[in-house]
Amino acid sequence: MWRSVPVREYWAWGASLRLILVDDHPLFVEGFQAMVSRLRPDWILETAASCDEALGALEAGLPDAMVTDVFLPDRNGFDLLDLVSERWPGLPVILVSGRDHAAMAMRAQRSAAKAFIAKSVMGNGFVEAIEAVLAGRPIPSAGPLLAVPQLTPRQAQVLALLAEGHGNKEIRHRLGIAERTVRAHLTELFGLLGVHGRMPAVIKARELGLIE
Repeated sequence: MWRSVPVREYWAWGASLRLILVDDHPLFVEGFQAMVSRLRPDWILETAASCDEALGALEAGLPDAMVTDVFLPDRNGFDLLDLVSERWPGLPVILVSGRDHAAMAMRAQRSAAKAFIAKSVMGNGFVEAIEAVLAGRPIPSAGPLLAVPQLTPRQAQVLALLAEGHGNKEIRHRLGIAERTVRAHLTELFGLLGVHGRMPAVIKARELGLIE
């Protein structure tokens, strides 16, 4: 039976990553298996072709992470995500899809998903994105590799004002907080978005659907 391992610790142990892929497209599953076998041969990969099959596998024992297609034969990936978040709130879930990248990423941002990765991304970029998510780091790429940072309500307010072009003093007045608190929120936002600076933060936030 699989045992859940804190995701930030499994590299320190030198243990294998246990991953479940939920997808009913044989070609993608075969390609994913080949990619893992070639690039991360120490990973242990299980597959499921439906939401119900995935839930059965999780009941038998938790992996370290789950990668699921948005479109499944019995339910969609967001339904599966909701069920997993309710039953196993600590299990990281990454959504993948072969279409509607921007729309899917925006919906993923509003969910409990840790990231959205387009199916067109395969190879090192894909496995490095999974590792980054599990380690709590920003995904080391842009475009179809989209991390989904979870913002606090205050961080969202600061980000919205930042996108409107307001400086620290104006944000301080609008929110009724100290300027050093504004700076602290900006530092946290830059870290979550994996950027350095105000304009890159706004650009990345728009890519992720965090702001209009």
